[in-house]
Amino acid sequence: MECPHCGKSVNKVIDSRPFQEGIGIQRRRQCLACAGRFNTYESTEGQLVRILMRRDARPKSAIATVRAVGKSMTNALKTLTEETENLIVKMNELEKPKAKTAKKSKHRAAAKIRSQRKAGVKKPPARKARSLTDTAQVLNVIKRHNKGVDLKKLSDQTGFQDDKIRNIVFRACKAGKIKRVSRGVYIAA
Repeated sequence: MECPHCGKSVNKVIDSRPFQEGIGIQRRRQCLACAGRFNTYESTEGQLVRILMRRDARPKSAIATVRAVGKSMTNALKTLTEETENLIVKMNELEKPKAKTAKKSKHRAAAKIRSQRKAGVKKPPARKARSLTDTAQVLNVIKRHNKGVDLKKLSDQTGFQDDKIRNIVFRACKAGKIKRVSRGVYIAA
């Protein structure tokens, strides 16, 4: 027996008692490694046969009793398996309606789309590929002009307002993406 506290198998039995009308034995053990105490419960099928034989002194009736117990056990196992199979069938039946409702909802959604198309309801327009950001547009204009470009030209080519272009140019200068050549004229870095 391994100690549940330390996992070592060095222990000694302190106390033994019968339990469940003598079918099993309860043993109180102490681990010699960590001094932890724990209980073990031991039983065997052979003890069950011995008890049956003790109750009935004649060996023929003892064998008949063992056979009867075996038959009742097999009957119990058969009924248990039948009940399990019935539960499995019931669970499968419960799952099937859910699958049908999911299919029905898909069909309903498809029918709704078809009816909308017939009625002339158009689908919402698909999202367009996102164009360049404002900063990227300004940087592209600046890169195209090798000698530099002023703020007026930037506002004409991009269509942005003057203050927006100044903000973009200020941030691009700070980031080191463009350089100032002269007052209001910028080139790519």
